[in-house]
Amino acid sequence: MTKAEPTPEESRVQTLLLLRWVLIIATSYLLLFSRLQQATPAVALFVAGYFASNLALTSLLPRMRSRRVIDVAVVLFDTVAICFGLVLTGNVTHDFFLLYFLIMFIAALTERLGLVVGAAVLACLVHLMTLSRFVAVGDLVANGYLLRIPFFLVVALFFGHLVEDEGRARERARLEFVSTVSHDLKSPLGVIQSIAELLLDDAAGALTNDQAQLVQRIRASAHHLIALSHNLLNKARIDAGRLTLQPTPEDLANLVANAVERARCAGDLKGITLKCSAATDLPIVQIDTAYIERVVSNLLDNAIKFTPRGGMVDASVSREGDQLVLRVADTGRGIAAAELPSLFERDHRRAQSSREGSGFGLFIVQAIVSAHGGAVEMESDPGRGTTATVRLPIAALRAERSSPPSRWWRILRNDAEPVAPA
Repeated sequence: MTKAEPTPEESRVQTLLLLRWVLIIATSYLLLFSRLQQATPAVALFVAGYFASNLALTSLLPRMRSRRVIDVAVVLFDTVAICFGLVLTGNVTHDFFLLYFLIMFIAALTERLGLVVGAAVLACLVHLMTLSRFVAVGDLVANGYLLRIPFFLVVALFFGHLVEDEGRARERARLEFVSTVSHDLKSPLGVIQSIAELLLDDAAGALTNDQAQLVQRIRASAHHLIALSHNLLNKARIDAGRLTLQPTPEDLANLVANAVERARCAGDLKGITLKCSAATDLPIVQIDTAYIERVVSNLLDNAIKFTPRGGMVDASVSREGDQLVLRVADTGRGIAAAELPSLFERDHRRAQSSREGSGFGLFIVQAIVSAHGGAVEMESDPGRGTTATVRLPIAALRAERSSPPSRWWRILRNDAEPVAPA
Protein backbone atom coordinates (compact mmCIF):
# COMPACT_ATOMS: atom_id res chain seq x y z
CA MET A 1 0.00 0.00 0.00
CA THR A 2 1.45 3.35 -1.06
CA LYS A 3 2.03 5.81 1.74
CA ALA A 4 0.05 9.02 1.31
CA GLU A 5 2.00 12.18 0.65
CA PRO A 6 1.96 14.63 3.58
CA THR A 7 -0.17 17.72 3.19
CA PRO A 8 1.54 21.15 3.08
CA GLU A 9 0.50 21.78 6.68
CA GLU A 10 1.88 18.40 7.81
CA SER A 11 5.15 19.12 6.02
CA ARG A 12 5.33 22.52 7.70
CA VAL A 13 4.80 20.97 11.14
CA GLN A 14 7.45 18.31 10.48
CA THR A 15 9.94 20.98 9.41
CA LEU A 16 9.16 23.06 12.49
CA LEU A 17 9.71 20.10 14.81
CA LEU A 18 12.95 19.13 13.05
CA LEU A 19 14.38 22.64 13.27
CA ARG A 20 13.33 22.83 16.89
CA TRP A 21 15.27 19.62 17.61
CA VAL A 22 18.33 21.27 16.07
CA LEU A 23 17.76 24.39 18.19
CA ILE A 24 17.39 22.31 21.36
CA ILE A 25 20.56 20.33 20.63
CA ALA A 26 22.57 23.49 19.88
CA THR A 27 21.30 25.20 23.03
CA SER A 28 21.98 22.13 25.18
CA TYR A 29 25.49 21.76 23.78
CA LEU A 30 26.22 25.40 24.56
CA LEU A 31 24.91 25.09 28.12
CA LEU A 32 26.63 21.79 28.93
CA PHE A 33 30.03 22.47 27.37
CA SER A 34 30.45 26.21 27.56
CA ARG A 35 33.01 25.62 30.34
CA LEU A 36 35.43 22.81 31.01
CA GLN A 37 33.66 21.90 34.20
CA GLN A 38 30.85 19.63 35.23
CA ALA A 39 27.38 20.95 34.48
CA THR A 40 25.21 21.82 37.46
CA PRO A 41 22.10 19.71 38.21
CA ALA A 42 19.91 22.71 37.36
CA VAL A 43 21.39 22.93 33.85
CA ALA A 44 21.04 19.18 33.32
CA LEU A 45 17.42 19.31 34.49
CA PHE A 46 16.73 22.23 32.17
CA VAL A 47 18.20 20.35 29.18
CA ALA A 48 16.04 17.30 29.95
CA GLY A 49 12.94 19.48 30.23
CA TYR A 50 13.77 21.29 27.00
CA PHE A 51 14.04 17.97 25.14
CA ALA A 52 10.74 16.84 26.68
CA SER A 53 9.04 20.03 25.48
CA ASN A 54 9.50 19.02 21.85
CA LEU A 55 8.04 15.58 22.54
CA ALA A 56 5.03 17.27 24.11
CA LEU A 57 4.77 19.68 21.18
CA THR A 58 4.80 16.73 18.76
CA SER A 59 1.66 15.33 20.36
CA LEU A 60 -0.06 18.71 20.77
CA LEU A 61 0.45 20.15 17.28
CA PRO A 62 -2.09 17.89 15.49
CA ARG A 63 -4.77 19.13 17.89
CA MET A 64 -4.02 22.82 17.43
CA ARG A 65 -5.96 24.43 14.58
CA SER A 66 -4.65 27.99 14.67
CA ARG A 67 -1.38 28.44 12.82
CA ARG A 68 -0.77 31.83 14.42
CA VAL A 69 -1.27 30.45 17.94
CA ILE A 70 1.30 27.73 17.24
CA ASP A 71 3.93 30.14 15.91
CA VAL A 72 3.45 32.71 18.68
CA ALA A 73 3.53 30.04 21.39
CA VAL A 74 6.70 28.44 20.00
CA VAL A 75 8.53 31.77 19.65
CA LEU A 76 7.62 32.95 23.15
CA PHE A 77 8.40 29.62 24.78
CA ASP A 78 11.77 29.17 23.09
CA THR A 79 12.83 32.77 23.70
CA VAL A 80 12.06 32.54 27.41
CA ALA A 81 13.48 29.01 27.73
CA ILE A 82 16.79 29.85 26.08
CA CYS A 83 17.20 33.03 28.15
CA PHE A 84 16.46 31.09 31.34
CA GLY A 85 18.92 28.36 30.40
CA LEU A 86 21.67 30.85 29.66
CA VAL A 87 21.15 32.52 33.02
CA LEU A 88 21.51 29.13 34.74
CA THR A 89 25.02 28.66 33.35
CA GLY A 90 26.30 31.89 34.84
CA ASN A 91 28.67 32.09 31.88
CA VAL A 92 26.98 34.71 29.73
CA THR A 93 27.26 38.46 29.80
CA HIS A 94 25.11 41.31 28.60
CA ASP A 95 26.83 41.36 25.22
CA PHE A 96 25.72 37.74 24.63
CA PHE A 97 22.06 38.59 25.25
CA LEU A 98 22.41 41.70 23.10
CA LEU A 99 23.66 39.60 20.18
CA TYR A 100 20.97 36.98 20.76
CA PHE A 101 18.13 39.49 20.55
CA LEU A 102 19.82 41.33 17.67
CA ILE A 103 19.67 38.15 15.59
CA MET A 104 16.02 37.65 16.50
CA PHE A 105 15.33 41.26 15.52
CA ILE A 106 17.03 40.77 12.15
CA ALA A 107 14.96 37.62 11.58
CA ALA A 108 11.79 39.62 12.21
CA LEU A 109 12.79 42.31 9.70
CA THR A 110 13.09 40.16 6.59
CA GLU A 111 11.55 37.03 5.10
CA ARG A 112 14.82 36.10 3.36
CA LEU A 113 16.33 33.24 5.33
CA GLY A 114 19.72 33.50 3.63
CA LEU A 115 20.02 37.15 4.63
CA VAL A 116 19.22 36.32 8.26
CA VAL A 117 21.84 33.54 8.45
CA GLY A 118 24.41 35.74 6.70
CA ALA A 119 23.76 38.56 9.16
CA ALA A 120 24.16 36.09 12.05
CA VAL A 121 27.55 34.94 10.71
CA LEU A 122 28.73 38.53 10.36
CA ALA A 123 27.48 39.44 13.84
CA CYS A 124 29.24 36.42 15.37
CA LEU A 125 32.54 37.28 13.70
CA VAL A 126 32.34 40.88 14.87
CA HIS A 127 31.48 39.65 18.37
CA LEU A 128 34.47 37.30 18.53
CA MET A 129 36.84 39.91 17.11
CA THR A 130 35.70 42.33 19.80
CA LEU A 131 36.14 39.70 22.53
CA SER A 132 39.64 38.82 21.30
CA ARG A 133 40.77 42.32 22.23
CA PHE A 134 39.92 41.68 25.88
CA VAL A 135 40.19 37.88 26.24
CA ALA A 136 43.18 35.70 25.41
CA VAL A 137 42.78 33.23 22.55
CA GLY A 138 43.26 30.30 24.92
CA ASP A 139 40.45 31.55 27.14
CA LEU A 140 38.15 31.92 24.12
CA VAL A 141 38.50 28.19 23.52
CA ALA A 142 38.56 27.09 27.16
CA ASN A 143 35.47 29.06 28.15
CA GLY A 144 33.42 27.90 25.18
CA TYR A 145 33.18 31.23 23.39
CA LEU A 146 33.57 29.47 20.03
CA LEU A 147 30.45 27.41 20.78
CA ARG A 148 28.46 30.60 20.44
CA ILE A 149 28.92 30.62 16.66
CA PRO A 150 26.95 27.42 15.87
CA PHE A 151 24.41 28.38 18.52
CA PHE A 152 23.70 31.75 16.95
CA LEU A 153 23.59 30.20 13.47
CA VAL A 154 20.93 27.74 14.62
CA VAL A 155 18.99 30.56 16.31
CA ALA A 156 19.08 32.53 13.05
CA LEU A 157 18.02 29.46 11.07
CA PHE A 158 15.13 28.63 13.39
CA PHE A 159 13.59 32.07 13.82
CA GLY A 160 14.39 33.05 10.22
CA HIS A 161 12.54 29.96 9.01
CA LEU A 162 9.49 30.86 11.09
CA VAL A 163 9.36 34.35 9.57
CA GLU A 164 9.97 33.06 6.04
CA ASP A 165 7.30 30.39 6.46
CA GLU A 166 4.82 32.98 7.68
CA GLY A 167 5.59 35.10 4.62
CA ARG A 168 5.02 32.15 2.29
CA ALA A 169 1.70 31.39 3.99
CA ARG A 170 0.62 35.01 3.63
CA GLU A 171 1.58 34.98 -0.05
CA ARG A 172 -0.33 31.73 -0.63
CA ALA A 173 -3.43 33.19 1.03
CA ARG A 174 -3.19 36.32 -1.10
CA LEU A 175 -2.79 34.27 -4.29
CA GLU A 176 -5.77 32.08 -3.40
CA PHE A 177 -7.89 35.15 -2.67
CA VAL A 178 -6.95 36.87 -5.94
CA SER A 179 -7.49 33.62 -7.86
CA THR A 180 -10.96 33.18 -6.35
CA VAL A 181 -11.98 36.78 -7.01
CA SER A 182 -10.60 36.65 -10.55
CA HIS A 183 -12.47 33.43 -11.31
CA ASP A 184 -15.72 34.72 -9.82
CA LEU A 185 -15.46 37.92 -11.86
CA LYS A 186 -14.70 36.30 -15.20
CA SER A 187 -17.92 34.28 -15.44
CA PRO A 188 -20.47 37.13 -15.10
CA LEU A 189 -18.27 39.52 -17.08
CA GLY A 190 -18.02 36.96 -19.87
CA VAL A 191 -21.81 36.69 -19.95
CA ILE A 192 -22.15 40.50 -20.09
CA GLN A 193 -19.65 40.68 -22.94
CA SER A 194 -21.39 37.90 -24.89
CA ILE A 195 -24.82 39.51 -24.48
CA ALA A 196 -23.40 42.84 -25.63
CA GLU A 197 -21.97 41.18 -28.74
CA LEU A 198 -25.33 39.55 -29.47
CA LEU A 199 -27.07 42.91 -29.16
CA LEU A 200 -24.56 44.49 -31.54
CA ASP A 201 -25.28 41.67 -34.00
CA ASP A 202 -28.98 42.70 -33.88
CA ALA A 203 -29.97 39.45 -32.15
CA ALA A 204 -32.74 41.34 -30.34
CA GLY A 205 -33.57 43.70 -33.17
CA ALA A 206 -31.88 46.62 -34.83
CA LEU A 207 -30.28 49.19 -32.53
CA THR A 208 -30.22 52.93 -33.00
CA ASN A 209 -26.84 54.64 -33.17
CA ASP A 210 -27.13 55.85 -29.58
CA GLN A 211 -28.10 52.38 -28.37
CA ALA A 212 -25.24 50.78 -30.30
CA GLN A 213 -22.74 53.19 -28.73
CA LEU A 214 -24.01 52.37 -25.25
CA VAL A 215 -23.76 48.63 -25.89
CA GLN A 216 -20.25 49.13 -27.29
CA ARG A 217 -19.30 50.84 -24.03
CA ILE A 218 -20.72 47.93 -22.06
CA ARG A 219 -18.75 45.43 -24.15
CA ALA A 220 -15.54 47.46 -23.90
CA SER A 221 -15.92 47.86 -20.12
CA ALA A 222 -16.51 44.13 -19.68
CA HIS A 223 -13.43 43.40 -21.80
CA HIS A 224 -11.39 45.82 -19.68
CA LEU A 225 -12.51 44.22 -16.40
CA ILE A 226 -11.77 40.71 -17.68
CA ALA A 227 -8.28 41.86 -18.68
CA LEU A 228 -7.82 43.47 -15.27
CA SER A 229 -8.83 40.25 -13.47
CA HIS A 230 -6.29 38.31 -15.57
CA ASN A 231 -3.59 40.86 -14.75
CA LEU A 232 -4.34 40.75 -11.03
CA LEU A 233 -4.00 36.97 -11.03
CA ASN A 234 -0.83 37.00 -13.14
CA LYS A 235 0.78 39.66 -10.94
CA ALA A 236 0.00 37.62 -7.84
CA ARG A 237 1.58 34.55 -9.46
CA ILE A 238 4.68 36.53 -10.42
CA ASP A 239 5.04 37.98 -6.92
CA ALA A 240 4.69 34.49 -5.43
CA GLY A 241 7.20 33.00 -7.87
CA ARG A 242 4.53 30.73 -9.37
CA LEU A 243 4.70 31.78 -13.00
CA THR A 244 4.82 28.23 -14.39
CA LEU A 245 4.85 27.86 -18.16
CA GLN A 246 3.15 25.09 -20.11
CA PRO A 247 4.63 25.48 -23.61
CA THR A 248 2.85 24.05 -26.63
CA PRO A 249 3.50 24.44 -30.38
CA GLU A 250 1.63 27.58 -31.39
CA ASP A 251 1.11 29.77 -34.43
CA LEU A 252 1.92 33.24 -33.12
CA ALA A 253 0.27 34.93 -36.11
CA ASN A 254 -3.12 33.36 -35.34
CA LEU A 255 -2.75 34.19 -31.67
CA VAL A 256 -2.05 37.85 -32.42
CA ALA A 257 -4.94 38.05 -34.90
CA ASN A 258 -7.38 36.72 -32.31
CA ALA A 259 -6.08 39.19 -29.71
CA VAL A 260 -6.50 42.09 -32.14
CA GLU A 261 -10.09 41.07 -32.80
CA ARG A 262 -10.86 40.93 -29.07
CA ALA A 263 -9.36 44.40 -28.60
CA ARG A 264 -11.35 45.85 -31.50
CA CYS A 265 -14.29 46.78 -29.25
CA ALA A 266 -12.10 49.17 -27.24
CA GLY A 267 -10.60 50.59 -30.43
CA ASP A 268 -13.99 51.16 -32.05
CA LEU A 269 -15.14 53.07 -29.00
CA LYS A 270 -12.32 55.61 -29.52
CA GLY A 271 -12.44 55.55 -33.30
CA ILE A 272 -9.01 53.92 -33.47
CA THR A 273 -8.08 51.74 -36.43
CA LEU A 274 -6.56 48.37 -35.52
CA LYS A 275 -4.38 46.66 -38.11
CA CYS A 276 -2.71 43.27 -38.11
CA SER A 277 -0.08 41.85 -40.45
CA ALA A 278 2.32 38.92 -40.52
CA ALA A 279 5.05 37.49 -42.67
CA THR A 280 4.21 34.34 -44.60
CA ASP A 281 5.34 30.84 -43.60
CA LEU A 282 6.28 31.74 -40.04
CA PRO A 283 7.55 28.76 -38.02
CA ILE A 284 5.72 27.27 -35.10
CA VAL A 285 7.08 28.45 -31.75
CA GLN A 286 6.95 26.79 -28.33
CA ILE A 287 5.06 29.17 -26.03
CA ASP A 288 2.53 29.18 -23.23
CA THR A 289 -0.55 30.24 -25.18
CA ALA A 290 -2.49 31.78 -22.29
CA TYR A 291 0.43 33.88 -21.06
CA ILE A 292 1.47 35.11 -24.52
CA GLU A 293 -2.17 36.03 -25.19
CA ARG A 294 -1.95 38.16 -22.04
CA VAL A 295 1.25 39.79 -23.37
CA VAL A 296 -0.40 40.71 -26.68
CA SER A 297 -3.60 41.91 -24.99
CA ASN A 298 -1.71 44.09 -22.53
CA LEU A 299 0.34 45.70 -25.30
CA LEU A 300 -2.77 46.33 -27.41
CA ASP A 301 -4.76 47.72 -24.47
CA ASN A 302 -1.84 49.97 -23.54
CA ALA A 303 -1.51 51.25 -27.11
CA ILE A 304 -5.25 51.94 -27.41
CA LYS A 305 -5.30 53.69 -24.06
CA PHE A 306 -2.61 56.21 -25.06
CA THR A 307 -3.67 56.74 -28.68
CA PRO A 308 -6.02 59.68 -29.33
CA ARG A 309 -9.29 59.37 -31.21
CA GLY A 310 -8.79 58.74 -34.90
CA GLY A 311 -5.34 57.20 -34.40
CA MET A 312 -4.05 53.79 -35.41
CA VAL A 313 -2.59 50.72 -33.69
CA ASP A 314 -0.66 48.24 -35.83
CA ALA A 315 0.30 44.73 -34.65
CA SER A 316 2.75 42.78 -36.79
CA VAL A 317 4.59 39.46 -36.57
CA SER A 318 7.82 38.75 -38.43
CA ARG A 319 10.92 36.61 -38.28
CA GLU A 320 14.38 38.04 -37.63
CA GLY A 321 17.10 35.41 -37.54
CA ASP A 322 16.24 32.77 -34.95
CA GLN A 323 13.54 34.89 -33.32
CA LEU A 324 9.89 35.64 -33.84
CA VAL A 325 9.28 39.35 -33.44
CA LEU A 326 5.98 40.91 -32.40
CA ARG A 327 5.61 44.66 -32.76
CA VAL A 328 2.72 46.79 -31.53
CA ALA A 329 2.99 50.34 -32.83
CA ASP A 330 0.63 53.23 -32.12
CA THR A 331 0.26 56.83 -33.24
CA GLY A 332 -0.14 58.19 -29.73
CA ARG A 333 1.62 61.10 -28.08
CA GLY A 334 4.69 59.02 -27.29
CA ILE A 335 6.79 58.70 -24.16
CA ALA A 336 9.61 60.89 -22.92
CA ALA A 337 13.05 59.26 -23.22
CA ALA A 338 13.68 59.66 -19.48
CA GLU A 339 10.59 57.59 -18.68
CA LEU A 340 11.36 54.62 -20.97
CA PRO A 341 13.71 52.73 -18.56
CA SER A 342 11.05 52.66 -15.81
CA LEU A 343 8.10 51.53 -17.96
CA PHE A 344 8.44 47.87 -16.97
CA GLU A 345 8.73 48.51 -13.24
CA ARG A 346 6.06 47.25 -10.88
CA ASP A 347 3.12 49.65 -10.40
CA HIS A 348 4.55 52.18 -12.87
CA ARG A 349 2.14 54.75 -14.27
CA ARG A 350 2.97 57.12 -17.07
CA ALA A 351 3.56 60.67 -15.94
CA GLN A 352 1.48 62.00 -18.85
CA SER A 353 -1.49 59.75 -18.17
CA SER A 354 -4.70 61.46 -17.11
CA ARG A 355 -6.38 58.08 -16.50
CA GLU A 356 -6.02 55.81 -13.54
CA GLY A 357 -4.84 52.29 -14.25
CA SER A 358 -3.41 49.25 -12.53
CA GLY A 359 0.13 50.24 -13.48
CA PHE A 360 1.45 46.69 -13.82
CA GLY A 361 0.44 45.71 -17.36
CA LEU A 362 3.95 46.17 -18.80
CA PHE A 363 5.50 44.63 -15.69
CA ILE A 364 3.51 41.46 -16.42
CA VAL A 365 4.54 41.61 -20.09
CA GLN A 366 8.23 41.68 -19.22
CA ALA A 367 7.91 38.89 -16.65
CA ILE A 368 6.11 36.56 -19.08
CA VAL A 369 8.43 37.31 -21.99
CA SER A 370 11.51 36.81 -19.79
CA ALA A 371 10.11 33.47 -18.60
CA HIS A 372 10.00 32.43 -22.28
CA GLY A 373 13.65 33.38 -22.72
CA GLY A 374 12.72 36.42 -24.77
CA ALA A 375 13.10 40.17 -24.47
CA VAL A 376 10.83 43.18 -24.73
CA GLU A 377 11.84 46.67 -25.85
CA MET A 378 10.06 49.99 -26.00
CA GLU A 379 10.85 52.75 -28.49
CA SER A 380 9.06 56.06 -28.64
CA ASP A 381 9.09 59.27 -30.63
CA PRO A 382 7.31 61.95 -28.57
CA GLY A 383 4.43 63.37 -30.54
CA ARG A 384 4.46 60.59 -33.14
CA GLY A 385 3.92 57.30 -31.30
CA THR A 386 5.39 54.31 -29.48
CA THR A 387 6.46 50.85 -30.60
CA ALA A 388 6.68 47.84 -28.27
CA THR A 389 8.83 44.98 -29.58
CA VAL A 390 8.72 41.43 -28.21
CA ARG A 391 11.38 38.94 -29.32
CA LEU A 392 10.77 35.24 -28.73
CA PRO A 393 13.22 32.42 -29.52
CA ILE A 394 12.04 29.92 -32.11
CA ALA A 395 11.63 26.44 -30.66
CA ALA A 396 13.43 23.39 -32.01
CA LEU A 397 10.07 22.18 -33.32
CA ARG A 398 9.78 23.44 -36.88
CA ALA A 399 6.81 21.44 -38.15
CA GLU A 400 4.57 22.61 -40.94
CA ARG A 401 1.22 24.09 -40.03
CA SER A 402 -0.98 21.30 -38.74
CA SER A 403 -4.12 23.40 -38.90
CA PRO A 404 -5.38 26.12 -41.25
CA PRO A 405 -5.30 29.78 -40.18
CA SER A 406 -8.14 30.86 -37.94
CA ARG A 407 -11.25 32.55 -39.31
CA TRP A 408 -10.21 35.90 -37.83
CA TRP A 409 -6.78 35.65 -39.41
CA ARG A 410 -8.34 35.07 -42.84
CA ILE A 411 -10.57 38.10 -42.38
CA LEU A 412 -7.72 40.35 -41.21
CA ARG A 413 -5.49 39.16 -44.06
CA ASN A 414 -8.39 39.75 -46.52
CA ASP A 415 -8.10 36.20 -47.89
CA ALA A 416 -10.33 35.78 -50.90
CA GLU A 417 -10.85 32.07 -50.67
CA PRO A 418 -13.98 30.99 -48.77
CA VAL A 419 -13.73 29.43 -45.34
CA ALA A 420 -15.07 25.90 -45.17
CA PRO A 421 -17.83 25.47 -42.63
CA ALA A 422 -16.92 23.69 -39.40
